[in-house]
Amino acid sequence: MKKLFGKFIIGLSKFLDKILGAVVNGLSYIVNLLSSISVFLVLIGIGFLTLGSFLLPLLLIFLLSSPFFWLIIFVFFIVPFLGKKFISFLRYINYSLCEYLNDYGNFLLGNNKGYSSFKEYKRKYERAQEEQYEREREERQRREQEEWERRFKAFNEYFSNQGGYYGGYQGYQGYGYQNAGTTYDPYSDFKNKFENACRVLEFNTYDIDFYQVKLQYRKLAKKYHPDLNRDRDTTEKFQEINSAFEFLTEENIKRYNQMKR
Repeated sequence: MKKLFGKFIIGLSKFLDKILGAVVNGLSYIVNLLSSISVFLVLIGIGFLTLGSFLLPLLLIFLLSSPFFWLIIFVFFIVPFLGKKFISFLRYINYSLCEYLNDYGNFLLGNNKGYSSFKEYKRKYERAQEEQYEREREERQRREQEEWERRFKAFNEYFSNQGGYYGGYQGYQGYGYQNAGTTYDPYSDFKNKFENACRVLEFNTYDIDFYQVKLQYRKLAKKYHPDLNRDRDTTEKFQEINSAFEFLTEENIKRYNQMKR
């Protein structure tokens, strides 16, 4: 009887996983669609305001008094915002509940020695999310490094084909090569992006090492994390800090230092 109940619990966990997964995917599609439409509506609104700026007071009075306007605001702006929060909550419930039921079912079947309390699965979910974010961050860094290497290679090959090899990192300022009809200098682009990332992380110098980057990132991430700033929206600032941290890798710090020599 105990093993039969264990099989039922495992089957229930798989069923709930499929149902909740389908709900999350469906809601994600709807929220993304509404978010895309909201961007289009904002552009239309900016166009109307630009063309009819002299009628702006009358237009605002008309819109604010229109129930249809508030319906649009609710459907295309408020719903996507709340929807993302709800989807995040559903993902947490999906992981925690299904993992708990699966472990409990396997415990009844004798496949493992025990199972954790339901609260412990919240911590497991948070760790899983952190690990997933770290994997995604490393993958973004890898792709970005490959893209920079491709740009530098194309840049040096261009100068080599012009009759003289362009000397790596030396004297990169002011040079460029024709790429699809435009002049592009990856060295200047890299330098500007590196120095901007340093400013985002609030360094007052570009002579930094990766240990300093990690310390400064932790300090600013804690200061501007959206969950720790209920009284103000720091999401955009937090994203800028994350992007700067992802760019200031050991490889990019080494490359920038070579460019200064």
